[in-house]
Amino acid sequence: MRSTYLSKGRIIAIALLTVTACQTTGATSANSAGADPLAAYKAAVPALEQAGGGKACVDCFLTNYGPSPFPKAFAVSPDGAYGARYKVGASMEKMREDALASCRKKPAYNPAHDCFIFFENDQQVWNP
Repeated sequence: MRSTYLSKGRIIAIALLTVTACQTTGATSANSAGADPLAAYKAAVPALEQAGGGKACVDCFLTNYGPSPFPKAFAVSPDGAYGARYKVGASMEKMREDALASCRKKPAYNPAHDCFIFFENDQQVWNP
């Protein structure tokens, strides 16, 4: 019976190839280099507060929407109503429509101040 093993040199070569592949593709863990996976969302909070008239659910944005998978959309109204939707494999257009529909169903919604898309995936699309 033949024994299969890797020499120390081969293990080091495999490790180096793995590190190189991660650097080339940008594949890194969320904790590498102290990266904050919610940094873009946290940076958008002042704009969200402005967009939602100081009444938008910031906690919902950071804890529910932020870590959700793509595609996703977050809608808000100047009266503080909000809606968020995500679904792996869905179209971005569908996520926009569903987030807007959810926002329009909230008690704070006022048709005089319609909902709009504030964030798509991890990008702020509304600016003051």
